[in-house]
Amino acid sequence: MAILATGACTLPPAPALSPPAVPAQPAAAPSWTPPAPAASSSVPPPAAPSPSASEPPRASGSSGPSGSSGPAEPVGDARVTAADDRLLEAARADSGARVPDDGSVIVIHREPAGDAGELAWLPDDRNYCLAVVRDARASTTCNPLPTSWARIGIRLVTEGVRYHEGPTVYFAVVDGGHAPYGYTGPGPQSPGMGPVRDATAAFASGRTLSLLTYERPGRQLSPGDREICSADNAVCFPALDVYVPGSP
Repeated sequence: MAILATGACTLPPAPALSPPAVPAQPAAAPSWTPPAPAASSSVPPPAAPSPSASEPPRASGSSGPSGSSGPAEPVGDARVTAADDRLLEAARADSGARVPDDGSVIVIHREPAGDAGELAWLPDDRNYCLAVVRDARASTTCNPLPTSWARIGIRLVTEGVRYHEGPTVYFAVVDGGHAPYGYTGPGPQSPGMGPVRDATAAFASGRTLSLLTYERPGRQLSPGDREICSADNAVCFPALDVYVPGSP
């Protein structure tokens, strides 16, 4: 019996098994980080200062602490000259009179003989002193100015000195810049009326006041001397509308 020899047939090797597919996992959502706030270009405000005591507000119309606006200085012919030595001596000899020696005395009126006239000084814009000299003897008064006045531009009208025998000397303080002054009104003046004399006082702030003196033989009035007005009629007041020191 014949034996058939068969050639060995080789099969190709089986392909390698690939690992089972792993289901794809969903990608993790990217984490969200809030954006950093943009840097401010402005410089932060400085810290508030610690509270401290402040100066109290000044009253309306006040020019500051007492004395800050003075003393007033004389202007022009109101400055003291060598011819006023007798007036100054008489004022200084008056009991209780403290006449300044710093050039702040204001000469309102001087007689040629040198033994009569009126001097004034303002230590500040709220106080005044007036020295009336007659026959080389002085009568000096110092008082505060009124805090208010009914007429615009008028600070004071008062009796400076009332003599038992002779005229009464009146003194007025008004806003500056309107001199000269004089009686105004139709008709004649009372007999024995003297002129209205004025001098200018200036403060360091630039404010000016006019200081007036006038003599009257009595309290009688005539149509021609009831009022006193400035040359431009900007400031007028009754000649006998006087203020009593010590009133409001």
